[in-house]
Amino acid sequence: MTDETTPVIAAAYRTPQGKDGGVYADVRSEDLSTTLIDHALDETGLSSDDVDDLMWGVAQQRTEQDNNVARVIALLSELGESVPATTINRWCASSMQAVISASDAIAAGNRDCIIAGGVENMSRVPMDGDSYQHLHPELSETYNVFQLQMGMTAEKVAEEYDVSREAQDEYAARSHRRAAEATESGRFDDEIVPVETDDGLVEEDEGIRPDTTAEKLAGLSPAFTGDGTVTAGNSSQISDGASLTVVTSKAFADEHGLDVLAEVGTNAVAGVDPTVMGIGPVPATRGLLDRAGTEIDDYDLVELNEAFASQCEYARRELGVDEEIYNVNGGAIALGHPLGASGARLPVTLLHEMQKRDAERGLATLCVGFGQGAAIEFLR
Repeated sequence: MTDETTPVIAAAYRTPQGKDGGVYADVRSEDLSTTLIDHALDETGLSSDDVDDLMWGVAQQRTEQDNNVARVIALLSELGESVPATTINRWCASSMQAVISASDAIAAGNRDCIIAGGVENMSRVPMDGDSYQHLHPELSETYNVFQLQMGMTAEKVAEEYDVSREAQDEYAARSHRRAAEATESGRFDDEIVPVETDDGLVEEDEGIRPDTTAEKLAGLSPAFTGDGTVTAGNSSQISDGASLTVVTSKAFADEHGLDVLAEVGTNAVAGVDPTVMGIGPVPATRGLLDRAGTEIDDYDLVELNEAFASQCEYARRELGVDEEIYNVNGGAIALGHPLGASGARLPVTLLHEMQKRDAERGLATLCVGFGQGAAIEFLR
């Protein structure tokens, strides 16, 4: 690649993540998004004239997140009329797909500067029965649709791949512990953009429980089946938030004096049995490793979205990732999982942690509802 076609990340930000019905219950998805976009423009010194496209991931594209909400967001933000916008849906990987699509467009020489990220306000656009009622009836001839619900797939992963309740609870407790330590030590400060609400300024993630222990989690009842092992405590939190990256060519970043966080490397996506959708990161990561010619030990840090502790533990074991480089600042079990934002939240957190540690190579990956996985790497 030349400098004109080498994609880089020139900025990466996220909002603090709010709990279901919490600090963002009265904040629209568009407003979470414009807060980030306007901040990114201000910090980088870029204007709408510099931005070729807005690619914005949203999983639940209905009510206020409908009507190509990316374009609505562009019109409400400092981007304005001149910047085109597209809303992307790869369910949980929607905003990672935005980053992938942006970097691919730059590598192809078709764009120079793209804002790529996503949003989900699950307090205002909940994942409820409406999410499944319009599925094609023929899908039920192949699958038990009830078994495709996220919690049921997590139970099946735990059962089929021997992930014990104890292992899940210990993993979840560690997520909260690491997230609390990261917050207290200011490790999230560079990535978080505070959000002004009617009730005040939101500066930290709302869902972290510093006093969480495996012993306390062991007292919770199964959430999805009577004799199961998946609980509300070892699952990701329903939450609200937005995340953003500024993806440019290396030449554009140099020309505009932007600080490059990392180059964007290889990416991959994969399809799996939707009844065990949580295994998706494994084939996606293996596909990436094959394309990049790397091994998992070549990566200094790995961020894997914590949809459920069962699939996190399975994927870590199957891929052979060292616990010490795996979700080092906690993950969605503590921070929350706003569906359309999580896919970019992983790179945002990863990129800032890579910079702090002077890490050379990082990997972000996640599972995707209805049986997919996605992965992307970054190089410094």
